[in-house]
Amino acid sequence: MKESDMSKHRRKRVCLFGTSADPPTGQGGHLGIVTHLALMDDFDEVRVLPVYRHMFQSKRGKQAPFTSRVEMCRILFENESKVVVSDAECVCFENAAKGLDDNEKSSLRVGTAEILTMLTANEPEVDFTLALGADTFIDLANGKWRRTEEVFQHVGHRVIVFRRLSENNNGPEKEEQIQRGIAKWQLLNETMSSIRLVGIPSLTDASSSTARSTTDETILSKLVTKPILEYIKQNKLYAFS
Repeated sequence: MKESDMSKHRRKRVCLFGTSADPPTGQGGHLGIVTHLALMDDFDEVRVLPVYRHMFQSKRGKQAPFTSRVEMCRILFENESKVVVSDAECVCFENAAKGLDDNEKSSLRVGTAEILTMLTANEPEVDFTLALGADTFIDLANGKWRRTEEVFQHVGHRVIVFRRLSENNNGPEKEEQIQRGIAKWQLLNETMSSIRLVGIPSLTDASSSTARSTTDETILSKLVTKPILEYIKQNKLYAFS
């Protein structure tokens, strides 16, 4: 079979990166992660999914508006041809909330399992992979997420676990937790595990929480890109409000 014929029959491969993006950080954070994923030959598309509504009620209403966070992601990734910013979390919640009153909506929980159920139903020709930070993966592997097994099933147990290169020396306990999670949930074929640990050279300790808390542009310039900083200032977000 010719390569062009093979590409016609090959299933589309999409990596899903969910994030609060509050705000999205630069090469030391969100931009570095997504750029690295986009450069991998494993994926035809990297899909960024800003969080629409926090699972825990106590943390709701503390984020910048969803529309602002989506727009910041679109600005940040506008030059990345393989990257798509999606409002799937909003669509999934609003579909689930149809016909509910405000009290029922306030207790409605729509998480990763529900979003993956929607995506896999809408795009049955796609093989999805989850991209998760090391700590988030440990929580998922330890069953701290709702419907953990369904999450793994929806993505065919395909997960990219990313971390800073410096985290390789974070100590044996965390490394053991990661490896134990991989061993528990991976599927193996002849060449590799379905769960892969990836070190991203550009990652630093860049923090969205630090970016939210200061108007010092010297600090902010190290955390977010110039277009994102301008957006934050123009829209009076975070410490500029």
